[in-house]
Amino acid sequence: MPPSAAFTQVVQTLFDKDGIIVTAADMSKQPKAEIEGIVVTLFLHRHNEKNVINPTMISLLIDALDTIDTHPMLADNHNKALIITGVSLEGGNDKFFSNGLDLEWMLNSGDSNPGNGSNTELGSDEEITANSDVAIDKARENISSNTTSQMVESFCSNVLARILVLPFLTIAAINGHCIGAGLFIALSCDFRIMRTERGFLQWPEARLGMRLSKGFAELSKAKVTEPVVIREGVLMAKKYTSREALTR
Repeated sequence: MPPSAAFTQVVQTLFDKDGIIVTAADMSKQPKAEIEGIVVTLFLHRHNEKNVINPTMISLLIDALDTIDTHPMLADNHNKALIITGVSLEGGNDKFFSNGLDLEWMLNSGDSNPGNGSNTELGSDEEITANSDVAIDKARENISSNTTSQMVESFCSNVLARILVLPFLTIAAINGHCIGAGLFIALSCDFRIMRTERGFLQWPEARLGMRLSKGFAELSKAKVTEPVVIREGVLMAKKYTSREALTR
């Protein structure tokens, strides 16, 4: 039996909802495994939205973290690790780990019917056009609104803070662009591994004329200890390749 097929037999899907998937592999049942324990993987698999962060995504991540906390396979097992990645399970478009906060949702957050799901977001690395400039200007106005502030606060307290204090190793396997709120997911993990041939890391707020929330700012200061990176990254919105980030 090929190793990949053998490995598939020990992987269980614990959570699968709207593109957020949690699997667990008991390595003690893997033939010739050199490690023991359970490897949990949280897949960010909403690639049609570039894995942007909006209330729908936050709710799904909370449910996934609840599953990791309470599932019988995991709850009483202290020998485990969590991998968070945006890798596509079908081998399709996995260009994004997460492309940041959802600009379209923020654009509509002051309306009675805010939209969920968007292909336009704060961290977009495409060239900003005249039309998107208008959208960004409106999003700037709405970023301090109660709805948007509550969304960011929920993301910080119910997702990032939970990842930070998980009592086992956490690893961000960064498969592509990791922008803004996506970068903060990666920073919440204990370790970060990034593919070399694709993707950038970026704090986009300065480029978009937006400020960091307190939670985002504190996480950046706690995890990024080099002043030059804070200056370049936060104040100048520098894009980092994986090699550049490694040297920092």
